[in-house]
Amino acid sequence: MANIRKLKEKGRKLPNVLNKKQLLELFGCIEETDVFIGGLLALCCGLRISEVCSLKKQDVDFEQEKIKVVQGKGSKDRYVMLPTKLKPILEKWFRISESDYVVPAMYKEKMKGSQLAIKFKKYLIKADLRIFMTKTVTGQSKYAYSFHTLRHTYATFLLEKGVDLYYVQRALGHSDIHTTQVYAYISNKDLQEKINFAFGKTHNKTQYSGLTNPVQVLQLRFANNEVSFEEYKQKLEVLQKTKEMMF
Repeated sequence: MANIRKLKEKGRKLPNVLNKKQLLELFGCIEETDVFIGGLLALCCGLRISEVCSLKKQDVDFEQEKIKVVQGKGSKDRYVMLPTKLKPILEKWFRISESDYVVPAMYKEKMKGSQLAIKFKKYLIKADLRIFMTKTVTGQSKYAYSFHTLRHTYATFLLEKGVDLYYVQRALGHSDIHTTQVYAYISNKDLQEKINFAFGKTHNKTQYSGLTNPVQVLQLRFANNEVSFEEYKQKLEVLQKTKEMMF
């Protein structure tokens, strides 16, 4: 067994994840509310695309702040936590949407995963994130990012915030913790901090630490000549679009 594991380690392929700037640009491009909501569920709750499409309103518990994933991969049920900041967005969406499904297709029916993937791909292209990587042995093109990348990003973000690997495993619905361990190789925040410390770089709290409004932070950064006027306009436009979609 140890030898098999070593072989797996040797041939490990790490999944790509999106950084915060890429996420802001991506969600700022999304114009369809169903795609926006589906993307948030994958990014903030770690749901697979099939789980997003199968999710029903009755399985979202706003009171307990949790979501029941019914018959996920491997025909297993599990609970995932619902971030508090996501609650008002979903509550507003539930009042507007008349379907039993959280992310429905036309005529309030269940959306297919392939349909949501195609819709999402359109916004990856719009955000310049449809990056070609290679071709498979069958000639199919592989790209750096897809809808599933949001789930990878979710897992990596949890680990970077100090969430124990065991809880990440439970949130993702992995039966084997070794499957979850791959994200530990991507999450390098602690290593980066140690390297920065070793080479003399220290962490200082900035004047922005008490601010929660990203527009105010951007305005201060522009006033302090930390971003150019063009970059300021571009980021402000993205922030405003994202706010419109979310609220």
